[in-house]
Amino acid sequence: MTDIETELREAMAAAVADSLLPVDPMDLIHRGRRRHAARAAIASAAAVGVVIAAASVAGALSTSGRPAPRQAASAPTTRRTTASPPQGAATTGPAAAPTPPGWVRHADGAGDFIYTPPGWHVGGLPALAAPAVRWVIGTGPVPDGGSCAPTAALRKLPARGVLLAVMEYIGAAGQPAAGEPYTFPPRANRLGLGPLGGPFECWGVQTHLMVFQDGGRYFQVQTVFVPKAPASLRAQVLQSLNTLRIAPLPSREQPAALCRAGRWTFCPQAVWVYHVISAARVLELGNLGTRAISGLAGNRSFGLWTTKGRTGLPGGRCRIIFAAKVCRAGNRLGWRVHGLVLWLEPAASPYATRPVRPGLPPDSALQRLVEASEHVDVAGT
Repeated sequence: MTDIETELREAMAAAVADSLLPVDPMDLIHRGRRRHAARAAIASAAAVGVVIAAASVAGALSTSGRPAPRQAASAPTTRRTTASPPQGAATTGPAAAPTPPGWVRHADGAGDFIYTPPGWHVGGLPALAAPAVRWVIGTGPVPDGGSCAPTAALRKLPARGVLLAVMEYIGAAGQPAAGEPYTFPPRANRLGLGPLGGPFECWGVQTHLMVFQDGGRYFQVQTVFVPKAPASLRAQVLQSLNTLRIAPLPSREQPAALCRAGRWTFCPQAVWVYHVISAARVLELGNLGTRAISGLAGNRSFGLWTTKGRTGLPGGRCRIIFAAKVCRAGNRLGWRVHGLVLWLEPAASPYATRPVRPGLPPDSALQRLVEASEHVDVAGT
């Protein structure tokens, strides 16, 4: 991203950063689409002049590296197709449901596999690597083609058909696969399609979008149904997705191990804080390394993180906000909730752009954060 794009992005965000944006259920699932939608709303509601002045670069804006489709280059993956059952592959996730007779197993050469109904087509997208495409699956032909989406396959999508892509985020050497791992919820017992949104970047059509973490690896699935796709086809897609098995990373690379090593953004508590920020309708900017998540309200940027509940609160001034005792020591705030201490402290934005400056949020935003922390269940994250 260029400096001009960053300036424009932050100017739009800062213009109404403390506005009460509507709650979007996608917020609690994948941050990338939320930020894209929030900033689009900000641009249209309060920064029309900025957008017009910057029209020459508006087309270059993207979704800030979140789990959204992005353009990149990669090497093709090796894939094998067989109708035989898996043999000893190390996998994670819930127990596999019985695979219907005759379904075909597709392996990616890395220990991962998925089953599809016979007659479905499976291919890849060699030109895309961030995320890397594991499989492109469709009821019609799946030719290679498309720099950042399976556009050639989309053009071949038959009436009453479906096309889906299973993609993985892979980090550079020595770097975590996901810079914001808290935006990928742990894989549920049963995978769904995800909410319908878009049209998304590159795809040009509305897709169901789902993200999840499995075995220390980070995945995104996008699914396109034609308008008259029957319910039976949707059921088949769900059944196929739930045959997906992922080979886990070594234990030292799992989120739990990274959390124990002090990389807080890989901890379950970071997922909870991310949900709290979303529920409070505070603009989330990214993270401050692996120690805190960055928020923005009223042109003021700050970091949020947790410690265990036995940690002492600041000994300074305290007040009650929504039944929570919020205490202040200098510029740092802290309050106990759900057996944790949630901390908030002024911190420079990951985007050092005026008029954003480090500071505590306005009272209205602070009240929303405290209320959201009481209402968002830690166990549900």
